[in-house]
Amino acid sequence: MDIKKTVSNILSKRVDVSNLSESDSLLKLGLDSLDLVEVMLEIEEELGIEFDSSEISEVATLGDVLKLIEAKIK
Repeated sequence: MDIKKTVSNILSKRVDVSNLSESDSLLKLGLDSLDLVEVMLEIEEELGIEFDSSEISEVATLGDVLKLIEAKIK
């Protein structure tokens, strides 16, 4: 499973992901806090994992999202 591709596909529904890098701020990509929650819920559903609200509130970059997912999958 390619986690980055899955996350990119989910993000592409809301923002331009053509030049996406792990250091990109999710807010600078155009996601507000509600968008972020919706993205994280979609990731949960797609990957069969769960995040708690404190974990979601700490996510700031694409890299943060990927690290959080990897920690949940292991």
